[in-house]
Amino acid sequence: MKTNGNDKALEAYKIFPFVAWGLVIGFTYFVYGIAVELQAVATDLKIQTEYLQQQVNTPVGSIESFER
Repeated sequence: MKTNGNDKALEAYKIFPFVAWGLVIGFTYFVYGIAVELQAVATDLKIQTEYLQQQVNTPVGSIESFER
C-alpha cells in the first residue's frame, strides 16, 4: 500500500491516548453490563428449574383435581 508524505500514524495524534482509554473503559462497562444481566438470567432460570423440579416430584395423590 502506497502512502503519501502527509499520512500520519493514528498513534501520532495527541488525542489518541484519551480516545483509546475511553474505548477501553466503554467496552469494559459494556461487558460488565452483559455479565450482570447474564447472572440475573441464570439466577431466574435456577429458581424456575427448582420450582419445576418440585412440581415434577409432587406425589400424584396430593395434586388437586381440576375436573368438575
